[in-house]
Amino acid sequence: MKQQKINDILRLSAEERYLYFIRKIADFKIVWGLFNKGWAMVGDPQNNEIIPFWPEREFAEICAVDTWNDYLPKAIPLFDFKEKWLFGMRKDKKQAGVFYTPQGKGIIVDPLKLKNDIENELEQYH
Repeated sequence: MKQQKINDILRLSAEERYLYFIRKIADFKIVWGLFNKGWAMVGDPQNNEIIPFWPEREFAEICAVDTWNDYLPKAIPLFDFKEKWLFGMRKDKKQAGVFYTPQGKGIIVDPLKLKNDIENELEQYH
């Protein structure tokens, strides 16, 4: 992906990046996370655990800095993500962090809302 396109997408609002994320993962059938002996996580002020996800490898790569500098992008098949991951995250009381940027901005989403949004997008393909 060209650097200009990456920069343009990173300049979108968090809400616009969320919609981009939903469209791209529905298109490519892959979700990206950061992994190193476990998945990257972040906490919020209420001590909730959040697992960040990205729509494309390049966006995960540019967020592999600071605390995550020894993490690498790892693909998750969309079917596994929506049928296993999101239920497991809900059970474990973890939230999804959608499309963080190097500045840390992203949308925190309940896993079942994210699953519903993904399924609604996938219905458009049938």
